[in-house]
Amino acid sequence: MITGHSDNLPAAFFILCLHEMSHVLAARLLKLKVSEIELLPFGGAVRIQSLFELNPVHEILVSVAGPLSNVLLLLFYFGGVQLKWLTPFSQDSDFVNINLMLAGFNLLPALPLDGGRMLRAILARQMGIQRATRIANGMGLLLALILTTAGLYGLYYRVVNYSLFILSGFLIYSVIQEKRNATYVMLKDITYKKEALLKEGSLPIRNIAVISNLALKDVVKKFIPQRYHYIQVMDEQLKELGTLNESEIVNGLLDHGTQISVGRLLRL
Repeated sequence: MITGHSDNLPAAFFILCLHEMSHVLAARLLKLKVSEIELLPFGGAVRIQSLFELNPVHEILVSVAGPLSNVLLLLFYFGGVQLKWLTPFSQDSDFVNINLMLAGFNLLPALPLDGGRMLRAILARQMGIQRATRIANGMGLLLALILTTAGLYGLYYRVVNYSLFILSGFLIYSVIQEKRNATYVMLKDITYKKEALLKEGSLPIRNIAVISNLALKDVVKKFIPQRYHYIQVMDEQLKELGTLNESEIVNGLLDHGTQISVGRLLRL
């Protein structure tokens, strides 16, 4: 698949379907609604209706389910052969290689791959969804550059593999889509937190100290999932001017735009 050819397409299709259905199963177990499954150059993609990126634990569990299915399939196969429950396949090297390639490639820490989603989920808990997406997107662009370079290197030596260029283009397209989606996810996070608070009855809080001339667009970039934020506004002498909560910041964005400073919002 990734290398541009496969001598055993039925096995590749079966393994790919199992990989994607593992994502679906994980999502369903977490009570997330799956809207569709797409086949992609590097495997496939499961589209989930709810914004599971807002819950880093959910994003990690759904993402790791695919590669884990490939590892478990290999363990089951080799265990079955050793215990003589299974007869070795005539093309078992293809079976092993496809599983290893699909799991290994998808675990690379680059969006939109499974590893990139896990990386973003881990980083989002510390730095917010936008910064985490930017870093994981950067890894995606780096991977696209590496694949393009490998493709050009192959052309130079007359080893043609157009799938590398197709995959590079798709990675770049996906990075652009993830960047656009990050802002929407960040704003949707407010609604998610309200629902979580009403459902669970409590939500951890996080305090942030900011200088009064900081723009609201820069304040919200510091928000992280699953935390309700209180912003302590300070002057240049680090004297506290007042406190705003997360809802007031978001309402300020909607009413006054992204460029208004947090200090000015405090005075309104």
